[in-house]
Amino acid sequence: MDNESISHVSGGLGSTLIAAVPNWFGWMHNLSLPLLVVFLLPWMYVLLILSSIPYLHLCNFLRLRFWKQSNEDEFWKAARWLMAYVWNLHSKLFHGYEVTGLEHLPETGGGALLIYYHGALPIDMYYLTAETMLKCNRLIHTVGDRFLDRIPGWRLVSRVMNVTSGSVQSCVATLRAGELLSIAPGGVYEAQFGDSVYEVLWKNRTGFARVALEAKVPIIPMFTVNIRECFRTVSFAKWLFVRLYSVLKVPVLPIYGGFPVKLRTVLGKPIPYDESLSPVALQERVAAAIAELVREHQRVPGDILQAIGDRFETVHAVEQREEEDTKL
Repeated sequence: MDNESISHVSGGLGSTLIAAVPNWFGWMHNLSLPLLVVFLLPWMYVLLILSSIPYLHLCNFLRLRFWKQSNEDEFWKAARWLMAYVWNLHSKLFHGYEVTGLEHLPETGGGALLIYYHGALPIDMYYLTAETMLKCNRLIHTVGDRFLDRIPGWRLVSRVMNVTSGSVQSCVATLRAGELLSIAPGGVYEAQFGDSVYEVLWKNRTGFARVALEAKVPIIPMFTVNIRECFRTVSFAKWLFVRLYSVLKVPVLPIYGGFPVKLRTVLGKPIPYDESLSPVALQERVAAAIAELVREHQRVPGDILQAIGDRFETVHAVEQREEEDTKL
């Protein structure tokens, strides 16, 4: 091949490569955009949660500036109601959120312990809190992980919304005062390392059982259908993230999702106080009750597309299912 031919071939190859560059960038953009979206969507929910910090601090500033003589409890009750309306609207628009079993909650003045399965993000607990405030006029006190206290400004949120890291004694006092209290025994560990099989990951935690026995209150098992399809954690190198979590005690496993799946919280039949049960026996009974809720209501393994399709059920199908749940 002479020099002129070589030059022609080289020039043609170079032109082809240069022309392919925009196509390559376009292909990479089309590939990465969906991945970027599914990893950014969870942060939109986190920002919605964290937006309560500046909102409540603004309310506190206005209270001290203009309504210092007003009743503080009534002021914060009104502030909570506005938050509840926002969360309730969000739950209906994004997830067609429903609750079945609200009739299992005791009347005002009756304490009860809600024990729930912890999804990758406990968005269902925010939704349920809003629902019970608006429909039952009751605020659910919540036991949150200690790492929340490290978030700047979170202490005011904890005080107003009654979120606490919760010792046994403080939880017992809350229940004896006739309040509703929610605990996820699996905590951050279950949130991070659970999957679409919905296995209960409580290890040997019996603190909640000791609380219920000492306070002599019923336990209401709670599970939200499709909560693992709304948000998921990545499944690679879990052994590494488990070791990191055991050292740091903060969420380390990346979360993706924010998918507009159907969410439905099911409150099971109350497990009454039984003084003959040990904390271990009560823990096993509650874990079995939640596993039963999963078996009855959840598609296992969970499927994101089918969970989105659940939003398009007919009204008749929803009503029929609610009637069946009432009979259980």
